[in-house]
Amino acid sequence: MPEVSVNEKELDLKNIAKVANVEVTLCAELGRAKLSLKDAIEYDSGSIITLDKINNEPINVYVDDILIAKGKIVAIEDTYGIKIVEIVENKSLEKK
Repeated sequence: MPEVSVNEKELDLKNIAKVANVEVTLCAELGRAKLSLKDAIEYDSGSIITLDKINNEPINVYVDDILIAKGKIVAIEDTYGIKIVEIVENKSLEKK
């Protein structure tokens, strides 16, 4: 990774500050399943859908549909959260 000067870091922080309050959508994907529309229509309360993730496999974390991290589901009192276990480098977001 190329070395970044102090002035470039300050400029980056100023640029980040300009958009720091912009809201984005964070989504954690537990898994996916492919099924026919017929099967989807037949599901009812209590139906179980098998997902493509293996037990204890990290889940994908997205910000506005861009994969940014992988995490594990954790219980926080009466709610659930995500513990980040890996930050995913996204080459399309890097400066060119």
